[in-house]
Amino acid sequence: MFKSAFVCFLTLLPFLVLATEPESNPAKRDTSTAVVVYDADVKFIPEANLTSADYTAMIDSLIGLSSIPVSLVNQLNIYRTLSEYENDELGFVIDSIFETPDVPQTVLNAVNLYMTSIDRSMRAPAGFAAYVPYGNSPFPADELYGHWNTLVPNPIRNNLTRFDSTLQLLLIDTVANCGFHTPFEGVVTSHFGWRYGRNHNGIDIDLEVWDPVHAAFPGVVRVARYYKGYGRVVVVRHFNGLETIYAHLHRFKSKPGDVVEAGDVIGLGGSSGNSTGSHLHFEVRFQGVPVKPSEIIDFKKHQLRYPLIALKKSGSFLTASQGGLPEPAVPESKEYLVEKGDYLYRIAQKFGVSVKELCEFNQISPHKHLYAGQRLIVGI
Repeated sequence: MFKSAFVCFLTLLPFLVLATEPESNPAKRDTSTAVVVYDADVKFIPEANLTSADYTAMIDSLIGLSSIPVSLVNQLNIYRTLSEYENDELGFVIDSIFETPDVPQTVLNAVNLYMTSIDRSMRAPAGFAAYVPYGNSPFPADELYGHWNTLVPNPIRNNLTRFDSTLQLLLIDTVANCGFHTPFEGVVTSHFGWRYGRNHNGIDIDLEVWDPVHAAFPGVVRVARYYKGYGRVVVVRHFNGLETIYAHLHRFKSKPGDVVEAGDVIGLGGSSGNSTGSHLHFEVRFQGVPVKPSEIIDFKKHQLRYPLIALKKSGSFLTASQGGLPEPAVPESKEYLVEKGDYLYRIAQKFGVSVKELCEFNQISPHKHLYAGQRLIVGI
């Protein structure tokens, strides 16, 4: 604990240099000496994809001004220091900051903002490769879930508010030996949608007791137990973040933690739970939200409809369609005439680019002074 706090103290040294007249010596333009005071105003919301170099470019563009916005520089300097740590190290640094006495409230505010941005980026939907583990976790797509529940098939609340754009997921990858296998080659007897006054979040496939049920994609078994209406149910989480559910089984052929390949037998068909006859209830979900299985799998041809799918919110579930990259646009440079009072950071914010990109577009230094009427390239 003492070591952690000491590391934190060294980390915060550039932030804790105070001065009452930051403009009294304008000849000093060193980044660390420009960080002098704090206030509680939020002037910049950090982004998880920004690097230390990005923050340095922003700071350098600000300290070249005749009147330095010191509170903004303070925030950016904190973000820059935090961005230099890996995620597994960042937690220890943050803990030590909060354990250190007399840390300015504005430092704590900035740290909270930074950690919030990191957390959102890790949990926001993002396209994942079909068969590539991420991070150090033994569990697939742990960045999207953050927990591994072996008791409840659907522990995540169906919260569709997070899905405000289309999400593309790769389903198969022949190079990585990631394939697909139909769960069972039977007749679909009940489809996805409204049924008996409630939503049927999967499909039912006719089978006989003892028929083998196969994993649709490679992944790791998360649940294999008897659970309420599902009866004997197996849940497999896949590396792209999808989860598939196989319910009403008669026997288990897998257990939580088992690594399975597409086509591996994970259970035997049956009629356990709320079932009026032997069949397989099959679901596909992403972060707890149901996906219409027939839009991913052609259950008559027993094959995938597309190797890459695009998920999009539709009512209370996600709809799947063919994914793909949009046609590349013809590059076209955008120009801007500098106005009185402009500086690089303000222009970068206005056009949604970084200061580093502005400098690269125009082959200029971040310390360059701008003049009214100057023509700058602000996008390509």
